[in-house]
Order: sequence, then C-alpha cells, then structure tokens
Amino acid sequence: MRIGSDIFPIEARAPRRIDPRLLQVLAQSLATTRRVALRRAARAAALAELGDIELPDSAPTAEDAAHLEVIAPLYLACELEHAGLLRTAELVAGLFASGALTQPLGATAQLIMEFWKGRRERLATPEREQLFAQVFEPQAFYPMMQALCDALADQLDDPPRASDIHARVALQQAADVLAGWLSPRAVGMATFAANDIVQALSQATHFLRDRLLQTAFGVHDLWGLLNVVGSQQGTGSGDIRGRIDLGREGATVLAWLAAAVPQRYAFDPAAPEGQQLMAAAEAWRGAWRAVQGAGHGSSAPPDMRLSRSPAAPETVAGLAL
Repeated sequence: MRIGSDIFPIEARAPRRIDPRLLQVLAQSLATTRRVALRRAARAAALAELGDIELPDSAPTAEDAAHLEVIAPLYLACELEHAGLLRTAELVAGLFASGALTQPLGATAQLIMEFWKGRRERLATPEREQLFAQVFEPQAFYPMMQALCDALADQLDDPPRASDIHARVALQQAADVLAGWLSPRAVGMATFAANDIVQALSQATHFLRDRLLQTAFGVHDLWGLLNVVGSQQGTGSGDIRGRIDLGREGATVLAWLAAAVPQRYAFDPAAPEGQQLMAAAEAWRGAWRAVQGAGHGSSAPPDMRLSRSPAAPETVAGLAL
C-alpha cells in the first residue's frame, strides 16, 4: 500500500507558516456563528412563550443587520471551499482512516479521527456547493462586492475624501445594494449551516497545520497539501491563493457591512479601523483581479471529488468523500 509521500510529492521550497490573519479571521468567524446560533435559540424560546400571536411584517434595519452578521463567516467558508480546504481535509482523513497513512502523529491522530467520524453529520460537498451558490450567486454577488470594494478603496485617495459628498453617496449606494441583496439570503438554511461549516473548517485547519502530518505527505506546509489536491482538479496554486485572499479580506469587508447598516455605513478613514477596512477592500480587489486572470472569476467551484489516480488506485479508490 502506498504511503502519503507517494501521492504528495516533496516540494523543493522552504517551509512557510499558514497566514496568521487567515487564522484570525477564521476564529472570528467561528465566534460569530456561535453568537448567531445562541441568539437564534434565545429568539425561538421567546417566541414560543408568546404563543400563537400574529405579528405584523416588518424589516427594520437592525433586523437586517442581524441577518447579515452570518454573511461574513459564510463568505469565508465559500472561498475556502473554492480553495479546496475541506476536500483536502476529507481526503487526508480518509487516507488516515483507511490505514494508508502509518506514520505516528501523536495528538493529531485523534483530531483526524474525530473529523472523520463526524463526516456523516456535516453537509456533503454538493450540499455546501449548492448553499454557497444560492447565497453568493456568482454572476450577481461578485459585481456588487466589487462595487462596494471600489467605493471603499476610493476613500484611500490623498488627501482623504471623508467630507466628499459624492464619494460618500457612492459608498452608501453600493453598500445598500449589496446589503439589500444579501439580507434575505442570510436566513433559513444559511443561518443553520454557517456554524457547522465554520466549525468543520476550524477542525480541518487544526490538523492540516501539523508538521508531522505535512511531513508524512511529503509537503512543507498547508498550502502544499491544498496545491497538490487542487492540481488534480486543474486548479493552480495562484488560484488557490487568490481564493484564500478573497475569503480573508472579503470577510473583513462583509463584517463591517453588517455592523455599519444602522450607521448608514459611516466610518472614519483616518482611524486604524478605517485604514484596515480600506486596505481589506483594496486587497480584495487585487485578489479578484488575480482570480479573474486565472479564468475562474465567475464560475462555481469545480467538482470537488478527486478523480481516481492511476498511480495509486489502492489509496484513492473507494473513499467516500
């Protein structure tokens, strides 16, 4: 039986740590989805106490903002799905569970087994793809997201244009359009699924970052794992990196969008928070141009299942990923 290093060739480059900002955004996303889940449970309990009372339909700005809170974690998960993080984790866990990976991994082995045992309880790849396509319909979402990031990055002009009415109106219009389009998509299944998906991503990054695991597969870092799996689906390393940048920076912008709805998207470009927001918007634009240049700008993620490898049929075939 072939071991992981036979499937994942050794890369001749120096080890590189996973992006700490990505881990920070992922941790913030996990905290957000848990907070939304707790608030949803409290609201359901309060409504149950009211009994059968007909309430008038209303859509207050505060309610829209509450709905939008889950969008940033979902968007991060969407782009990480494009990058193949969960499918890489599922492949690695499947190889470990099948006995194809025999190198001792210490405490990481338990993390992998817990992830593998929970695979039936998580949304499957087609279900995740369908959810992301519904919430972030590519042909509509990306142009609106680009318009918002354009308006935010426009505040980087020197001198600052915080008092420029035209720029502020353009920002409000772009934010209103995107927030209004996303708000009804951030309810129902999206809210219920967000916590589970982000939790799975958190589990995956915990064991995929392990140095012993990476060495067992003949790579130097997490990106090596993603690149090898992605290459089997025709996804280049540049596209994977671009998707990760889109998710990280876009989550920052969308988290601001949800919080800024009640304030009509006002922010101080000179403040550290404003500088971080504008930098994230500019970085998202750069990543979007890179992804478009790679030819994947408006398409849904490719089929996430790995094709059977002729070189290692006994390790890839038969895995229920």
